[in-house]
Parts: sequence; C-alpha cells; structure tokens
Amino acid sequence: MPVFWGVPLIAWIQIILGSGVVLFALIKFLRRPKKRKADGFLIRDVHVIVGDGSELFHQNVLFKDGIIRRISDKTIEDAAAAAIDGTGLTLMPGLIDSHIHIQGGFSCRSEAESDAFLRDRMPQLFSEGVLPYGITTIKDLDAPKHFIYKLRDKLRSGGITGPELLIVGPNFTAPGGHPASTLGSNSPWAKEEMAIEVSTPAQVSEGIRELKQAGVDFLKFTYQGGDYWYFDEKRSIRKIDRELMRQIIREGRENGLQATAHVFYYDDVKELLEAGIYGIEHGILDRDIEPDDPIVALWKASGARFVPTVNAMTYEKDPARLAHSLHNLKVLYDAGIPIAMGTDNMLESMTGEIEHRELAYYVEAGLSPMQAIVLATGNSAAHLGIADRKGLVKEGMEADLILLEKDPAEDISNISFIDKVFLRGKIVFSQNAISSYDIPDYAYPADISTLHYQKTNGTERRRLDVSGYAEKGEITQTLTRDDAIWTEEIFHVERNLSCTRWQYKRPSDQTDLHAQKDGDYIKLSGTFKGKAQHKTFKIGDGLWYQMMEMAMPAFIASEEKQIVFYSIGTGNNRGAMGLGEFAAEKAGEETISVNGSTYDCVKISFVLTAFSWAWTGFYWYDKQTGQLVQTGEKGKNAEKSGYQLWGIE
Repeated sequence: MPVFWGVPLIAWIQIILGSGVVLFALIKFLRRPKKRKADGFLIRDVHVIVGDGSELFHQNVLFKDGIIRRISDKTIEDAAAAAIDGTGLTLMPGLIDSHIHIQGGFSCRSEAESDAFLRDRMPQLFSEGVLPYGITTIKDLDAPKHFIYKLRDKLRSGGITGPELLIVGPNFTAPGGHPASTLGSNSPWAKEEMAIEVSTPAQVSEGIRELKQAGVDFLKFTYQGGDYWYFDEKRSIRKIDRELMRQIIREGRENGLQATAHVFYYDDVKELLEAGIYGIEHGILDRDIEPDDPIVALWKASGARFVPTVNAMTYEKDPARLAHSLHNLKVLYDAGIPIAMGTDNMLESMTGEIEHRELAYYVEAGLSPMQAIVLATGNSAAHLGIADRKGLVKEGMEADLILLEKDPAEDISNISFIDKVFLRGKIVFSQNAISSYDIPDYAYPADISTLHYQKTNGTERRRLDVSGYAEKGEITQTLTRDDAIWTEEIFHVERNLSCTRWQYKRPSDQTDLHAQKDGDYIKLSGTFKGKAQHKTFKIGDGLWYQMMEMAMPAFIASEEKQIVFYSIGTGNNRGAMGLGEFAAEKAGEETISVNGSTYDCVKISFVLTAFSWAWTGFYWYDKQTGQLVQTGEKGKNAEKSGYQLWGIE
C-alpha cells in the first residue's frame, strides 16, 4: 500500500472522510435557524381588571422590558414576545399590601440572628409565601432597622427576588410604648432596632434626621396608650405626648416624609386628623361610627388615608373590635375616604393567603368584589405615592400582573385561582400541576372497626369508626376534650382514602361545615365560628386527605416514597378555612412500644409545604395493619409526643 509522508494511503482516506463529516456538521450547525430569545409577553384575548373599577374584555396585552406597551382589542403582532392564550382568563394588577411586618422580632434577638434570617429564610418566604399569592408590592411598617435596610438593598440590587419594598424604619413611640415594650421586649437589641422612644422635641428631630438619612419612604408612630394585649399577656403602654405627635407630623412633612399612625381609639383618631396626619393604620376600634358622625366629615376634609387591617382584628382579645372594624370600614368607604389594603401580616410566620382573606373581609363589610380589588391595587398605589407607575393595567405602567383562571370581580374567593404572577414583566410564579399518585385501594383489617387514641397528657381522646368504610366508604371521627365531645366529623372517601365529601361540627363555637368534591374543585359551605362560609378550592386529581394522618395507611401500601396532599384547616391559626398543602415522606422504620404492646412501624414525616421550616410532624404506623400507633412532632431538642393508640375494637 502506498505511503505518503510516512502515512499509509488508507489512513489519509479516513482522515479526509472524517474531516468532511465534521465540516458538513459544522456548516449545518452554523446555518441552522436561530432560536430567537423571547422578548416580553403577549397575552391574547384576556379579560382585564384595570384596577380603577373598570374592566375590559377580549384584550391583547403586550409588555416588554417590565412595562405594559400596548393594550388593544385589535390584533397585536410581535414575533419576539412569548404568546400566552388568555381565553377565559383574567388579568389584573398585582396586589399591594400597605401594612405588613416582615420580621417582628420573634425570630431574632441579635444582628447575627437577623442576618441569618435574611440570608436563609427571606428568598424562600418571598418565592413561596408572597409572590405565588400575587403580592408584588409591600410596605413594611416596622422591622429591625438593620434587617429592613439590608433587605431593601438586596431587593433593589437583584440579590433577592421579591416584591417592591417600601419602608418606615423603626417606629416613634413614648418610653414604654408600643413597640418598645411589646415587639421589642424579646431583647434589648430588638427594642433598639424597632423603636425610637421619644419624650423631648430634640429626640423627635434627631429621629427624623436619622430616618431621612436612612432613606425611608414614610414615618410611623404609635398613638395609643393604656391596656394592650401582647398575645396572652396584658400590658400597660404609654402614649406619645400630643405635642410630640404634632411635631412628628409637621417635621416629617418638612423633610419630605409623610407620617402614618398606629391607632385604635376614636378620640385619638380625632386628634390625629386635626393634626394633619397622612395615614391612619387600624382605625376606630372602640365604637361604631355612623355616616353623620362629625369625625367622618373631619376625616374627609383632612384628606387622611386609611389602612384598615381587618384580618388582624380577628386575633384581638375583644371580639367587638372586629365588628367595629367591619362596620366602620363600610361607613368610611361610602363617605369617600381614600382606603388602601393593609393586613398587618407577619410574614415570618404567615403567607400571602392573609391578603386574600383581607379582601374577603372587605366584601363581608359590604363592598363589592371589584371595590375590594381597587383598594388593593389602584388605591394602594395612590396611598404609597407610586400611582404613576403601579396599581393599574394600563399602557406605560409597570408589568406587575396577576393572570387568574377565574374572575375575582365575580367572586372575591377567585383571587386564589392564580395561574401566573409577573413581577416587572417576568414570570415569578407559574401554577404547578397538582400531582397525582398511584395509591392502591386500601381495606381495613376485618377485625378492626373502631380505633381509640389518647393524647399522652390525657387531655384529648379520638375515636375513629371505620365500620362503614367497606360498604359505604364512610368513616367517622369524634374528638373528646375533658370527657365532652369537641368535634364530630364524617368522611366519605374513595378506596385510596382520598375524601369526596366531609362534614365537620364543633358546637362550642358554632362551626358546622360541609364540603364536597365537584370535578376539579372542593366546594365548602356552612359556618365557621358563627360566620357563613362559601369557598371553592382547586384540587384536580390531587389527594384530598382531610383525615390527615388517618389517611396514611393507603400511602404506606403504595410504592410512592413521598406524596403531596391537601386538607382544609379548621384550627385557630391563620390557615383556618384555607386549603393547606402538605408533604408526607416515608422516613424509615422503627420499633416502638405503646401501652405495653410493641409495633414494627413505618415512620412518616409531615410538613406544611409553605412552612416546611416551621413544623415537622412524625407519625408511626404498624407495618402489619397499616394503622396509626403514635403521633409526635419535631421539638427544639427532641421529638415531642402527641397521640398514642389506646385500644382497638
């Protein structure tokens, strides 16, 4: 075989052929059609809630570079924008909460702890507990100053993705006032960070200079004295001097900072209005006012804005405060007082569901769903001084938007059916498909008809009757406290123990609920603590494990390692009457002894997905029968025991 330059001919042929193949592939790659990167979004044929009380139908909405560029019922062509079919969907402005607290001093007693909270928790809180609920702008009314300044800077720089943040910094108060002796009572550090205690004009001036230099957006002070319930502890707090109150309002305005005030009582509100206050937080909670009350005319003439925080009143010791809040909200709204949505939500322990609940309270007070939406969009933007760029779906406005599956102007509960959330024109939340699982049919052992459980401290007992499951798919559960029936439940379930119908009664507080699965939705009605309930939750093919831990025998029998399931809350926390999402995971096997019997168990861990950091429950199930043997939860240093199996019939 011929050889050229020391290389056989066949090798030259292989080299030439190989090079040709590579060259051909390279040419094809370079000449391929370029995949154009999407530039903005075009939502076609969508219903638009503008945010000022008006609505548009069959609109095409184009937004680019974070700005709404065009809105038209005529066809819009833009090949660079990613198209979204909006048929049957509703587009509205992002929600604006004008009164929240991101970190209230509960989880930090030092700057190091606060920094850890900022670093480790805030990205998750925003991505899981705020943005998915359509909240795109917030105003923080008091948090540790170093924390809130750092968070503001990280949001502005893009170090954390979250809503636009406006702040007030630490609050002015009297020595021994709120929040110095309440939120600041956890530690000297928190007190120093969250309160400016003033008793002289010089201290007021110094505080305003400090806050102006820090670049806050507003000032806030407490104008309340006397008894104050701090959770379950009654404290006596001092009210700031009237002349100092006037000075804060006056000097704040001179320095370009409008002042807003925490206030509960009629007489205090009157003094604030007379002094020229910009914003009233919480409002008149010690009495009902009527349209002809002189304070209504005074309020309107003053131009002061109102942030009612109705939902926060549900946790006041005096239930009359909630009634006064609802009544007075409607009176002030009808009088034309400018009102903005605020919740007093504590983001370190609660999600944006509170904002949805606040809107529901506005409707309960007598506003229409559209009027409630305006308070949370256009009105809130005006209150915060950002109405030139936020709060409306209009050309030239920032593209902070919510795309919904249902129209909240028809039913305010539809605000929870969020498909996508856009923040400055970018998708920050897109609804995940509800997971379905291959959970096999489950049958209770023939010798089990009733299971009895008791809390380890003996205060509660549970009785689960499964005798009607085989024929009717019916299971009943009775909870007894101090030998008196506390709750009664009837579950109608599928063979994988997912609920189809549920009845729940708690006579002690007039709770009587009925829920039924209807296609992709759970429809809930009845009363909760004496209040009428009409709610709809999307469930799709998801597991409605309303029996919670008692539904796990079906999961244990499956090949699944982890499942996500849903349950309607009925407790006293802010998850009540919401559809909670839980994750259950097989966490291994353990042998445990309960009441003289030993069981080989499968251990299951539970977390509430929105608060996976806050709570973990543990449940042990007998491998042989699948039945629950013991419950517990993760404590600070060890697992804490809950219920234990007491007997089987």
